[in-house]
Amino acid sequence: MRSDKYESTRRSLESLRKLFTKKFAENETVNHASHKIVTKLVEREKPFTDGAFIKYCILEAVNYLCPEKVNLFTGRSLSPSSVVRKVEELGANVKQQIRDKVKNFLWYSLALDESTDVSSTSQLLIFIRGVDTKLNITEELVSVCSMHGTAIGEDIFKEVQKTLQDYNLQWNQLRCVTVDGRKNMAEVMKGLVGQIHKQLEDLQLPKRLVIHCIIHQQALCGKDLDVSCVLKPVTAVVNFIRSHGLNHRQFQGFFEDIDSDFSDLPYHTAVRWLSCGRVLSRFYKLRREIEQFLIEKNRADPQLSDLA
Repeated sequence: MRSDKYESTRRSLESLRKLFTKKFAENETVNHASHKIVTKLVEREKPFTDGAFIKYCILEAVNYLCPEKVNLFTGRSLSPSSVVRKVEELGANVKQQIRDKVKNFLWYSLALDESTDVSSTSQLLIFIRGVDTKLNITEELVSVCSMHGTAIGEDIFKEVQKTLQDYNLQWNQLRCVTVDGRKNMAEVMKGLVGQIHKQLEDLQLPKRLVIHCIIHQQALCGKDLDVSCVLKPVTAVVNFIRSHGLNHRQFQGFFEDIDSDFSDLPYHTAVRWLSCGRVLSRFYKLRREIEQFLIEKNRADPQLSDLA
């Protein structure tokens, strides 16, 4: 009787343990899935309010495909506040991973870029590049600082100091600083460069290498390199397709008829220096389709058919 009682109690405890373990594993899986959804929302730059709509779509699909598992999804919230909280958790996790890598840095360098966004708020981006004892190189965006007041060199330096303290980086490990061409960044007296030199002087450390505008080296090279012989005819074709509503609709319909993965051409904007490369790259990939479309529009371009 004692043995039977022991076996029944053991089986009961084992079944309860499996029940709780299974429930915990299911909750962990669903929680992981919700973080994956939030990650995709952030990657695609979608509004946080889309989380509720995605949950609605998932519930509709689960109710149709496997209704017995609908309870796994009903208890998980993808409301805007929940999405914000999960984004903060993901951000904190990324920061912790960077902190773990920074601990092993021998030397590091900084790259900074400051510009004003559409809401007239100054945004400072701080990138770090470090090398550890095993010569592993880490490059990360470590901080995005929104400066709502002034954005002089002293203000930018304070944000840099906060970032270095946040990641426990020391000034004696700094080897290089890269900045853009604005006075508040590159000026050697009151700009960020001057503030960094002053800080190093106070710590009795030698000046570090300062590189100017290397972040925008492609833009600088693009200004000196004359590609007008290629860009002008390409821009003329793009404008012919995009600037006329009928042509644009017919162009998109043309790609639907041939089942192409591409459906449109981007504009070239001189202000955005990366747009030139994007336009030329997309145009080159679609050059045969564009040539066929122009022939149908009785506007054949001999340069497209010239194999030389």
